[in-house]
Amino acid sequence: MNAVTHATRPAETHAIDDFEVIRVEANLGAEIRGLDLTGPVTDELADLLRSLLWEHQVLFFRNTGIDDAKQAEIGRIFGPPVADSIAKRRGVKDEDIIPFNTGPYSNGYYGTPWHADATYLETPYQVSILRSVIAPELGGDTAFSSGISAYEALPDEVKQKIESLDAIHRPNGKAYRLIDDEKELADYLDEYSGVAHPVVITHPFNGRKVLYVNEGFTKEVVGLPEDESKELLRTLTHQFYRPENIVRFKWQPGSLAIWDNRSVQHYGVADYGQAQRQLVRIVAQGDRPRR
Repeated sequence: MNAVTHATRPAETHAIDDFEVIRVEANLGAEIRGLDLTGPVTDELADLLRSLLWEHQVLFFRNTGIDDAKQAEIGRIFGPPVADSIAKRRGVKDEDIIPFNTGPYSNGYYGTPWHADATYLETPYQVSILRSVIAPELGGDTAFSSGISAYEALPDEVKQKIESLDAIHRPNGKAYRLIDDEKELADYLDEYSGVAHPVVITHPFNGRKVLYVNEGFTKEVVGLPEDESKELLRTLTHQFYRPENIVRFKWQPGSLAIWDNRSVQHYGVADYGQAQRQLVRIVAQGDRPRR
């Protein structure tokens, strides 16, 4: 049975009246029903969304009725907007909003490996907000996995081994998929040649430990021989494949997902063939992950 929390706020706030928090899975995810996101983004609404997110890690909304501008306003609750690193080099500004298509109409990915957004940056995104504009009738889900429960399920001896380790994050796979021009590719890989983050971080807002490695961008563990580094990363990233750490979301037009990019990884499921799929993404700047 999914847990349902009823919450009531004073009617004069308009944005917050009576809403439900429905837990989707045991370790992460909540669907929020009855919360109006189309009105003013008040301090009360901002505090509520932050509190819900740090608790549930990823929030889902249906039939939001919001547009690009309102999505961007909600994004600023969590931090200033940031443009994708490749798009920024091509002239896109941080505040620009550009819908992206996947699949046969693609100007983005068709499916993804498990990853947290932009961990190859010194200051990766704090929060990602994705809204569906066009959704395939079947397929095209996004799966999310908790770095908190992934860490907590590790054996104690593994926790002890990794508590002081760092790992290098690079965007090579992304770059080779999205950049065709050889000079642009070389310049990009030179600019983002690798940044070290702790293998285990402490979440800045809820104090919980998070396993902070991902299949998409984490390439090596600092100070370990290559074979040992690969084996350890294989063990750690496979934690995110475990069903008990995962929630899966089916997109519908108007659906919104807000996730804590510090504690959650996601995976775009490429099973929708020739159907069109269009989303709008807003991301909020974070700070440097710390132990």
